[in-house]
Amino acid sequence: MTAIRVAVAAMVLFVLAVCMPATQAATASTARLTYSPGGLLRPGEVVTIRGTDHTECPSKKVDVSAVFSTGGSAGEFPALIGTDLPLSSAGDFVIRYTMENRSLLGGQRFESRCTSYRKDFWTMRMAQAPFDVDRTDTPDDDPPPGAVPGDLASKRIVVRPTSARPGTKVTVWTDIRCGTSNASNDAGLYFGDAFVRAIDARSNAEPRSETLQIPQTPIRGPSRISVSCGDEPNPEDVDGTAVFGADFTVTAPALTLSADRAAPGDRLRAVGAGFTGCADPIDDAPAELALRQGDRVLARFPVARDGRVDAELTVPSGLPAGVAELTAACASERFDGSVRLALSVTPTAKTDGGGERAVGRTVPAAADRAESAVRLPSPGDLLDHRAPLAVAGAGTVLALPLVGFAAELFNQTLAENRLRIRRRLRPGAARPRSLPRAPRLQAVAFVALSAAFTVVVEPDAGLDRSTLALALSLVIAVPLTVLAYSGVAEHYRRRVSRVRAFAHLIPGALVVAVALGVISRSAHLIPGYVYGLFLAFTHAGLRRLPPREDGRAGALGAWSLAGLGLAAWVWRIPVEHVLAGDEHPAFGWILTENVLTQVYIAAVVGLVFGLLPIRFMDGHVLWTWSRSGWAAVYAVAVFLFMLTLLDPTGVATGATEGMWLRSGSVFGAFLLASVAFWAVFRLRPARGPNHPPPSPSPTPSSSTPPPMPRVPPTIGRP
Repeated sequence: MTAIRVAVAAMVLFVLAVCMPATQAATASTARLTYSPGGLLRPGEVVTIRGTDHTECPSKKVDVSAVFSTGGSAGEFPALIGTDLPLSSAGDFVIRYTMENRSLLGGQRFESRCTSYRKDFWTMRMAQAPFDVDRTDTPDDDPPPGAVPGDLASKRIVVRPTSARPGTKVTVWTDIRCGTSNASNDAGLYFGDAFVRAIDARSNAEPRSETLQIPQTPIRGPSRISVSCGDEPNPEDVDGTAVFGADFTVTAPALTLSADRAAPGDRLRAVGAGFTGCADPIDDAPAELALRQGDRVLARFPVARDGRVDAELTVPSGLPAGVAELTAACASERFDGSVRLALSVTPTAKTDGGGERAVGRTVPAAADRAESAVRLPSPGDLLDHRAPLAVAGAGTVLALPLVGFAAELFNQTLAENRLRIRRRLRPGAARPRSLPRAPRLQAVAFVALSAAFTVVVEPDAGLDRSTLALALSLVIAVPLTVLAYSGVAEHYRRRVSRVRAFAHLIPGALVVAVALGVISRSAHLIPGYVYGLFLAFTHAGLRRLPPREDGRAGALGAWSLAGLGLAAWVWRIPVEHVLAGDEHPAFGWILTENVLTQVYIAAVVGLVFGLLPIRFMDGHVLWTWSRSGWAAVYAVAVFLFMLTLLDPTGVATGATEGMWLRSGSVFGAFLLASVAFWAVFRLRPARGPNHPPPSPSPTPSSSTPPPMPRVPPTIGRP
C-alpha cells in the first residue's frame, strides 16, 4: 500500500508540475489588456490596444490576437493582430489595429500571449479584453482572389503579392488537405512562427484562397507564410505533418538624404516612405520620425498619413568629422523598424570674415534650390494637420477688424492734421503733379531693385549657381506680379477715362520694401518678405475717376494678383516632385521653381501690405469703395500669409505657436504704429495762430480816406 501511495503521490506531483506553468500563465494576475474606443466596434474602425504589466514574459515580446466565434460547431478562431511586439521595461505595449470585415458573431476578445509559449496557444494567454462588434452588414473590402495560380499544384501555397507592409491585405492560395471529420478538417495558417488562425482544409476540398492582413511587427525583411495540418500525426490527415511555406517580405521603410556629404550648418532634404506606424498618433503624441546618432536626436520629421516623409534639416554643429552612423525611427515606438544611414561630415574652418566654411567639400547639386522655394509648403501639405488651418482661419477673423480699426485711426489722424504734417515734411506749396521722366528707365530700375531686395533676403545668397537662378527668376516674376496688379487696374482706368498714364517709382514704397527686407534678414524669416508693388502709374492730374470706378479698378487688380499667386502655388506641385526625385536637377527646373515661388510670395506679401486701407496705399481706394469687397480679397491674402509665410514649418509639423507669435507681431505692430501716430498729435495739439498787436487808432488830422476799390468794367452793358 505504501508503494502504491507513493506512486500516486508522484503522479499527482508530476501532473501539478506540468500543469502549474500553464495555469499561472493563463491566469496571470498582473497583466492587463484594454482597448479604446469603447462600445461597439465596427469593421474598418481603428482600435488602440494597450497592454500593461506583462512582466512575466521571459522573451520580452508578445503576440496579440483577436479571438472570435463563428457561432457554429467549429468553436473559436483567432486572428493575429501583432507579432513579436517588444515590451517596455514595465511590461507595457501599445498597438493600433484596423477591425477586419469578418463574421464576428459573439464571444469576441483581444488576447496577448508571450512569444515564449507559442506552442501552447490555447492555454498560455497572459491577458484578455472582451469586446463586441456592430453586426450591421458592411461591404467586404478584401481584395479579389483572382484565378488559381498555375504553380499551386507544385508549391502547395502561393502568396500574392509577395511583399507588403504591415496592415496590408494579401491573398494566400493553398490546396493543403487535412482530415475529413469536423475535428480534423482545419489547417493552421502561420506568419513566421506565430499562429494566425485556422482555415478550412478538408481533404476533398478544391484549392482555396484566404485573405491575410499582415500583422503589426517591428521585424522587416524576409519572412515566411506557411500552412500545416498539425504537429502530431493524424491518420485522417492526407498531408500529415507536412508544412508548406512561401517566402514573403515585409516591406521595410526607406529614407534618403539629398546628399551623402555635408558640413555643420548645411541644409539637407529627407525623403522617405513606408512609415505607416509613425503616421498613427497615439496618446496625442505627434506623428514624427526621429533621426538619431546614438542617443542624440538630430532632427524630427513630420510623417504624413500615408507614411511619407518629405522634410528639411540643418546638419547640427558638434558632429565630429568623418562618417556619422545615423538611425531613423519613429519618435515613439510604433513598430515600423528603423533605417540606417551614413552621412560623411566634412570639417569646417574659420574664414577671414570670422565665419565658417567647409573644407574640401563640393556643394551638392540639390543645394542649388533656393531656401525660400524649399521651405514654402505645397497645397497638399495643408491636409496633414488641421491645427494650422484652424489657427490661420481664426487669425484672419481677428486680423480684419484690427486692421480696419488701425487704418481708420490712422486715416482720421492724417485728415485732421494734414496741414501740420505738410508744413513739417514739405514746407511751402506742393508742386503740381507732372509726368515722370524716362518711364522706361524707371521700369527697368524697378525690376532691378525688386530682384536685389529678394536676393538680399535669401540666407545663402552668393556668387553661385543658386543665386543666379534666383536672380533670373526675379527678373521674370516681378514684372508678372506688377502686370497682374497695376497693369490690370490701369487697363480698366484707361478704358474708362481714355487718359493714358505712365509708370513711375513710388519712393515711399521703396522704404517699405527696404524695411521688410531688413526685418526678414535680421529675423531669419524664410521665405523672406519681399514687397514689390512700388511701381505705379501717374497721369499728371489729367484723369478724374469717381470713387466707384477707382475702387473697381483696384478690386480687379487685387483679384488678378491673387489668382496669379494661387496658380503659381498649384503649378509648383509637379515641379517640386521632379526636383525631389532628382539629385542633380537641371538649371531649367530650378529656375522654374524659383519663378513660381517668387510669384506666389510677391503676390501674397503685396496684397497683405499693399491693401492696408490707409490713405496713401491702394487699399484705401478699395476700402472707400466697398469694405466688404476689401474684406473678401484681404481675408484670402491674410489667410495664405499666415498659413504659408509666417511659419512654413508649422504646416508640416502641426505646430501653431510660431504662427500665433508672428501674426501677433505683424498686425500688432501696425496697430501700435497707428496708435502712436494718433498719440503724437493728440498729446501735442496745434498752437493757436499768433495775432499781431493792434495798431494805434489814427488821429483825425492824419486820417486819409481809404483807397477806392478797383471795380472791373461791366461787360455787356449798352
